[in-house]
This record gives sequence, structure tokens and C-alpha cells, in this order.
Amino acid sequence: MSATSTATYPQAIAGDGLELRPWDEDLLAQLAQWGERGFPFHAFDLGHLRDPARARADLRRAREAGPHRHFVACEGDTAVGRVSVNLHDRAGLYLWAVHVPPEHEGRGVCRRMMAALIEWLEAEYPGPDFVLTTNTFAEHAHRAYQALGFRVAETRWHYDRPLAEQLWRVPREQRKAIEKHLRFHNGRWEVRTHLMSRPQGWSAPA
Repeated sequence: MSATSTATYPQAIAGDGLELRPWDEDLLAQLAQWGERGFPFHAFDLGHLRDPARARADLRRAREAGPHRHFVACEGDTAVGRVSVNLHDRAGLYLWAVHVPPEHEGRGVCRRMMAALIEWLEAEYPGPDFVLTTNTFAEHAHRAYQALGFRVAETRWHYDRPLAEQLWRVPREQRKAIEKHLRFHNGRWEVRTHLMSRPQGWSAPA
């Protein structure tokens, strides 16, 4: 990793049994072996990292100096989740690529890694609200976000290219599971999406 890109990251962010670390070759190799959830969550699956050329390209992007910071959540030396943040989004500190693979679900990894990241961001980048977008069918993730103080600020229809492309390929039975969250509008599939926000300094009610 170059000195320039290294300087944009903390060495590690600790919190509640986890450490958030910048991407590196060893962590990327673990991400490539994660289990996959498939449709309709396929955009998060990382099987493409088993291709050495694509893995090198993703690692290079994850190390670039710029507005985005990319972290892998680790328990000891085991990668159990990932999360990214755009520090310069007009809406605020924009959290994205929040992903826990199926084999590490059910232990609060999503909530814990986001809490650790939020605490670090509040210290290093005080002021802006935290924001994220989530498809309305991702109800399990919504519970973690709500536990951290995120509330729905707006609900809208959104063209999600990876989801829209897959909708033409999957059997009707698979599409039916999320049908109430979809519409076909102006010749393309759109998905209902929540914009969620959380102010800095929020704390859970006593």
C-alpha cells in the first residue's frame, strides 16, 4: 500500500469484539471465499474476487486515496463483514457496501461494525449526518440500522442496475418473493428504496 493511501486510514478501528481494517491481500483472499446469498442480494456477493485480475483491480480501488474508505470487519484474524463510507457525499457521511456473509450472520456483526465506524467518524469528521440507502426488502438489515438510530427519511423508487438485469433472468418464483417491492416503469425495473439518516451524537434511549 502506498504511503499516500495508507495515511488516509487509521491502523485499525476497534469496537465490541471487532477490528475494522483497510483491505489488504490477506483479507481479500478471505473475502473471495465468503458464502454467497444470491438473488436478490447478489450485488454484494464476492465470488468474482477468485479471479486474480478482478481481485487486483478491486484491491487497487479499495486502496485509492479519495473520498471513499473501505474496511473489513475482523474477529481476530477472521474477516466477518465489510463496510465503506463516502466522506464527501452531499447528503452527509454516506455508508455503503454494508455486507455480512451468511456464515457470519446472527451475531450482531452488522450492528457492531457500523457502531465502531460511526464512533470513529464522529471523532474524525464531526458535523454531518450519517446516511445510507437500502432496498425495502432488506428487512433484516433494517433492524440493525434502526438499533443504531437510523430512521427512514424518504422512500423512493430507484433504478438498481444489477438487480434490474437479474430480474430478466431469474424464474418468476424467485422474483415473486420481492414483487411487492418492485415496479416496471418507463421500460425498466425499479425497486423501492429507503433513504435512512442518523444525526451525529445520537444515543439510544435509556
